[in-house]
Amino acid sequence: MLVYATLFVMAALTSVMAPAQDLRNDMFGVRRAGHEPRVSKRSEVTQVEDRLRPFFHGVASGDPLTDRVIIWTRVTPQNGEESIDVQWRVATDTALTTIIRQGASVARADRDYTVKVDVDGLTSGTVYYYGFVAYGRASLTGRTKTLRTGTVDHAKLAVVSCSNYPAGYFTSYGFIADRNDLDAVLHLGDYIYEYDADTSSFGGQTGARLGRRHTPDAELVKLSDYRTRYSQYRLDADLRRMHQQHPMIHVWDDHESANDSYTDGAQNHQDNEGDWNTRKAVSRQACYEWMPTRESGDGRIYRRFVIGDLVDVSMLDTRLEGRDKQIEEVGPSASQAAKDALNDANRKIMSSTQYAWLTENLTSSSARWKLLGNQVIYSPINVTPIDTAYLFTSIGPLFSAILRPQLQTLQTVFEQAFYGDVWSNYPAQRRQLSTLLRARSVENVVVVTGDFHSTFCLEVPVENGEKIKPVAVEFITPSVTSSNFDENFSSVAGLSAIQPQLLKTVDTTLTQRNGHLKWSNITDHGYMIVSFFPDSVQSDWFFIKSLTERPTAQRWERGYRSLSGTNQLQRASLSAPSKSEQDVPAPNDPPVITSVPNDVQPRATAITILSCGPNPARDAYAISYVVAQPSRITVTLRDVRGTVVWRSDAAVEHGLNSLVISTAELASGRYRLEVTDGLTSAGVDLIRQK
Repeated sequence: MLVYATLFVMAALTSVMAPAQDLRNDMFGVRRAGHEPRVSKRSEVTQVEDRLRPFFHGVASGDPLTDRVIIWTRVTPQNGEESIDVQWRVATDTALTTIIRQGASVARADRDYTVKVDVDGLTSGTVYYYGFVAYGRASLTGRTKTLRTGTVDHAKLAVVSCSNYPAGYFTSYGFIADRNDLDAVLHLGDYIYEYDADTSSFGGQTGARLGRRHTPDAELVKLSDYRTRYSQYRLDADLRRMHQQHPMIHVWDDHESANDSYTDGAQNHQDNEGDWNTRKAVSRQACYEWMPTRESGDGRIYRRFVIGDLVDVSMLDTRLEGRDKQIEEVGPSASQAAKDALNDANRKIMSSTQYAWLTENLTSSSARWKLLGNQVIYSPINVTPIDTAYLFTSIGPLFSAILRPQLQTLQTVFEQAFYGDVWSNYPAQRRQLSTLLRARSVENVVVVTGDFHSTFCLEVPVENGEKIKPVAVEFITPSVTSSNFDENFSSVAGLSAIQPQLLKTVDTTLTQRNGHLKWSNITDHGYMIVSFFPDSVQSDWFFIKSLTERPTAQRWERGYRSLSGTNQLQRASLSAPSKSEQDVPAPNDPPVITSVPNDVQPRATAITILSCGPNPARDAYAISYVVAQPSRITVTLRDVRGTVVWRSDAAVEHGLNSLVISTAELASGRYRLEVTDGLTSAGVDLIRQK
């Protein structure tokens, strides 16, 4: 057995470690998925709650200012209508009786039946409750809050990123929803993932076991794909509840479009997936439709929020707006040409326009703390060379002999992770910004970062190894569910046997090479709470016991604070205190409207069509629907004479299903699409237009 195991591990290591890019793909999730639309092989068990009909996706608010806030909902059409009348109201009480603002809007098919209202005329620093009415039924009541003006002595923000649906339950969102003292939730991106349902390194196997497989099951490319994926995520009860209870300030990272995206392309976009600019545009459109984000006339997402005299927040776009393509060959062993390209003074992670906007915010702000909502690691981190002394003494001579020939591959993997899709890949612009902070004496800069799925706490130097005063502090939030180093090592054949040693190697390498790194955790999932006071800022990390078990627990793992004017960190003995005033939560159930006749209200059905389109259709028409129990489902498309022009018959599991129908060969005209289990049915009208 020992000889067999040795040969097996050696073969596995040799096969997965060459070339290096293949290993990096497995370890860090850079795996390309198929993109052909198809009927899901197995539906995930998301169910719609009829008490929420027709507002199955709940409500949300976002982008709070001192006098206004965005409120959002989506109305699921009950009869395939092109538009649905919606009423909204904002009040100061949970019963929505003390109304401050109210009005009417329309949920339209061309916006995927989403509704966003920029409610103005509000009072600063005030908690409001809001809701919508359509089809004679009320939505959940949401809670939101405007930002404060003047002197502020305490502000508190939750910080999250990287929520991959198949990788586990969104328990972190549920714990954040339970809090009653937050000013807002900052989401730093990777709110959805574009991968297909079977990409195992991104939770495909876990998703199948938990009944949380991605829908649609193919990689997202078209507008209907992205819309369906947002719909699936927003049916998650924990995410829906967090949106209901807190305003969100969101910026996209790469997975809202495609992995390792930049202005002109993405690692996970291939030539056979169409034009990148088209894919980028539809991904942004779906994001704006489904997120409570205030839309600008020019499409930019970077924007600013100010909480009195205490916190000035600049939310950055270091992904789609101005970023040059990543240099893939990095590290000391890179070619001279790659090093020259990397150090080009004109390379940028954001456009000159955004950079000028950011530096103006930082240098002109009178707030005590300047917060940057940032996607990828800002601080320089050195992992060259990796700690081979520990590694080879810890794994013993047998594994040492196997692993030693692959040392350069492991080194390359580490360097690609920490020097690749991060600010270190754009050293000139980072040096320019950090040098400006020092030269202009911009104090109390706090960078909060997502993307990396792990926890880091850093004092930011201009250059790694610099001994003088840091220019900022950086707090990096763990992922909500997306895979960490332990899960990635375990997913690579051969490496799982020495996973503990590899994890320790990462830790010791980081500690030995980076004096400005105060703490890291590369295995746990959760979120951060960042608390601001006039004299200090503190980040607290809360970790989740299990992503795959319910119920589960959270724990306060550690906190670090920085005193005003120091840009230095010290470990906190306790988590930062809660606010003295706790906000009243929004109620769990929608208000009941009794004055509307029953024949006006939508009735419960075993089949619910959540989304469909585009309408008019040209080449393809997508539909997603939920069935209450495992069924044999027939989907039929008929022309105006009742003739069947397309039919699908398949056994599906209960939950969310999606399919795409080719309409390219259909004649122009009106059609009727029906989904039935033989007992109940739901249908929509479809217009084919050439």
